[in-house]
Amino acid sequence: MLPLIDSDVLRYEIGFAAERKDEPIQSFDMVKTLFDERIEEICRAVGATEPPILYITGKGNFREEVAKQKPYKGNRKGDKPFHFDNLTHYMKAAFNVFETEGIEADDAMAVVQTHALITGGETVICTRDKDLRQVEGWHYGWECGNQPEYALRWVDRLGEMGLSEGKPKKIVGTGLRFFYSQMLTGDAVDNIPGLPKVGPVKAYSILQDCEDELDLYRKVKAQYEDVYGDNWEAELLEQAYLLWMVRFIDEDGPVMWAPPE
Repeated sequence: MLPLIDSDVLRYEIGFAAERKDEPIQSFDMVKTLFDERIEEICRAVGATEPPILYITGKGNFREEVAKQKPYKGNRKGDKPFHFDNLTHYMKAAFNVFETEGIEADDAMAVVQTHALITGGETVICTRDKDLRQVEGWHYGWECGNQPEYALRWVDRLGEMGLSEGKPKKIVGTGLRFFYSQMLTGDAVDNIPGLPKVGPVKAYSILQDCEDELDLYRKVKAQYEDVYGDNWEAELLEQAYLLWMVRFIDEDGPVMWAPPE
């Protein structure tokens, strides 16, 4: 099993762990130890048989040009932990690191996992980011703060979808079912709007009985037609391109999502 580790998440998580309120910033030796321990913990949890590949996002992101309604990730604060750059340099010196250009680390992990499915390899995407769970294959997420462990499990292509307990309700899902639900609700974390006045409960009611991708697509398409009329296709494609984890790269760059009909 080859672990593909989302190290964008780790750079922030471990970096901020060294910054405690009303206390001096911890030394980089302590940060480095925390980082090494986390990598070892992840590899042990997934039964790694090969050294991990660590993925970080580099320069450029095609989604910034795709987004018309709202700036992609325009709601994010730019604050980075004090040891952010130190961690980046350390990772590159001590581990096998893949730094992307033009796409995100998420996309690169999705590409490698998809390739492994085709060629018979065995990889596991390791991240706390729910968006990557739309990708078929093995997945794992480590416990952090109030976020529980996402135990090692297989995600199939169609996936699952449900509503969380308590309030506010959230869509909990994987695979294509989760992707199409986000086409309706959007993703506030990444500043992706989705459809007006469509929350998790309504999205779930629209899609809960769908049995295949074509049915999911047609239900989502009908909602976009109701809201945007003749301009439905442009609006739907914008949301899809922003939300879809890229599975393939060709000579022209990322291969975008395409409707199933």
